[in-house]
Amino acid sequence: MTSSLVCAIHCAFLPILLSFSSFSSLYFLNNPMIEWTFICLGLVFIFTSLWPSYKNTHHNRKPLKVALLGFLLLAISRLHLTNLWEVSNTAIGATLIAFAHYINWNLLRRIAKQKQ
Repeated sequence: MTSSLVCAIHCAFLPILLSFSSFSSLYFLNNPMIEWTFICLGLVFIFTSLWPSYKNTHHNRKPLKVALLGFLLLAISRLHLTNLWEVSNTAIGATLIAFAHYINWNLLRRIAKQKQ
């Protein structure tokens, strides 16, 4: 959940950060290969985090659906139609992924309370 929130903050503020001249050396972070690598790593993290909870514990598809919608928005944002398109879809997608982790955590917590 924390890594998804950090991703949302990173994606929303990187263009602003890069616009300052003292941070122009960080432009390598705007490389499409780095972005796709992080998106793929995020898919691995989400799969290893949400799937076992779904399969073994709560059997609720909502976290998976929200996460997939988030990754769909991240992928769509890579079309680079406009700057607003990219930033808004990236920030919303990353926020949805973080929200999927929150939903999953909440479901797990609710089941743990029921077992007590």
